[in-house]
Amino acid sequence: MKSADDPTSSSVERPSSESAMKVVIAAGLFAPILTFAIALAAVSVAVKTAALLAVAMVYLGVCIWAYRNLGTDESSITGDDPPSDLEHDGAELHSRLIALEEAREFFGSSLRSEDMFRLVSSRVRELFPFRVSTLFVPDETGSRLTSVLANGDDAEPFALIESDVSKGIAGMAYLSGETEFDQDMKLERASRPDLDLSPFQSSVAIPLIHDGAVFAVFQLYREEPVTANQYTNDLLGAIGERIGPLFLSAQAFDRSLSSALVDPLTELPNERAFFLVLENQLAESQRLRDERPLTVIAIDIKGFEEANRRYGHSTGDRLLKFVGATLRAQLRKMDFLARSVNDEFLVILPTAASDVGEEIIERIKAGFETDKFDVGEHESMKPWLNFGSATFWKDGETGQQLLRHAQLRKQQAKSADTSKVLWFPKEYVN
Repeated sequence: MKSADDPTSSSVERPSSESAMKVVIAAGLFAPILTFAIALAAVSVAVKTAALLAVAMVYLGVCIWAYRNLGTDESSITGDDPPSDLEHDGAELHSRLIALEEAREFFGSSLRSEDMFRLVSSRVRELFPFRVSTLFVPDETGSRLTSVLANGDDAEPFALIESDVSKGIAGMAYLSGETEFDQDMKLERASRPDLDLSPFQSSVAIPLIHDGAVFAVFQLYREEPVTANQYTNDLLGAIGERIGPLFLSAQAFDRSLSSALVDPLTELPNERAFFLVLENQLAESQRLRDERPLTVIAIDIKGFEEANRRYGHSTGDRLLKFVGATLRAQLRKMDFLARSVNDEFLVILPTAASDVGEEIIERIKAGFETDKFDVGEHESMKPWLNFGSATFWKDGETGQQLLRHAQLRKQQAKSADTSKVLWFPKEYVN
């Protein structure tokens, strides 16, 4: 309810601009009919003149009245005022936009994309109410978009949506570089028939731009209608300008974390990642004990130092990549493979007891029986591996204990087996 000193309040309720326009149209239709009737009436010329003058004065009065009422609601024509659910005090709106900029300074280089997305969604919801937010990113070709993050009530179906850039308002925003509106959800329902969009009445897509190019699209689904007026467009544009740098910083932080957990040569997870995953798996095994066994395998390459001396470190690097790729191909999807130091690889086998671990080791050996590594144009080799395994509870309860037992058994296997790498001239291999 408006206060008495509010300049937009009045003791007399003003008609809406739509009502005023209806009155003008009705008067415009009725005046010619009345004029025609007066002209045909059997009265004196003086009476006709007076009647026509009266009709003209009444019509002029209606026009003046309608113009004044339209003028008091000029925003209904220009669309410059915010819809009722977006009304903000100017100072409050400014402070909330500034809060987005402060979030970049405080969190920009220390939050992962998932955490940053939740933070941004919470702040944006205060400025522009919505139910679900999604972040679309393009693929390398720029022809498809994928929603990599989603937040809000029942947001799970909105994660990992893939679509061509020609579909949906996210694609429109990506191609145009401008905020796009779907005021009745017709475009979204047509482009995403598999999604239940019944709770939503409108959606907007905000392009996030860096160096003149759109690198992502922030799309919001609303339970309320939205008007594509100048105020809303400016507000969403201001939001996009402020959250774009936040997502860029979070993506850079993700890349730095990924680099810290990945072996740059084989592109496998490194030993640090191995222990992070192992601790998580051990927590599950400790909670469920006999219901969730866990086995760790330590592996290295027989004769790796000899290969390095004989053919050089570049060939040794290729051999490490070859062994890593071959190991990964023989493991189950749930298994975790990492490269440790030098030529050692580590494997986590969730839900695998010692007998299952032995079966997987035999499968790995069989895979290397058939795969040969090309040392050069005229020579190949068949790599052989040393294995050692340890099973949770039976061989240890901590990650360090399991790895130490696995490495010890690997050393015991090496000392008991004197076989070396088998070398083959290329013609015999083929």
